[in-house]
Amino acid sequence: MKMKLSGLMIFAALLLGGCGKQTAAQRDALENAKPGYQVVKSYCSQCHSLPFGDQHPAAAWPYVVSRMEGHMQSAHKLVPNPSEREAIIAYFQSN
Repeated sequence: MKMKLSGLMIFAALLLGGCGKQTAAQRDALENAKPGYQVVKSYCSQCHSLPFGDQHPAAAWPYVVSRMEGHMQSAHKLVPNPSEREAIIAYFQSN
């Protein structure tokens, strides 16, 4: 009985966790509830898929966002205003 229960728990964890892989729709649904996500999505997805917050150390995100703003300007894309910029940085630093 103990073995059967552990196997069932492992199966449930894999099923719920998707074996470690999330689809874009699953990620979008989970992230949508987080503050700043919609701002991040509207600006970052103009040129590429959304990065994960752990892609850079928290302290690096202000520089990364500034660098991306330069790319947006060069490509004639929308650039975040100062409050949106802070929301983007805060979102990535908290994820």
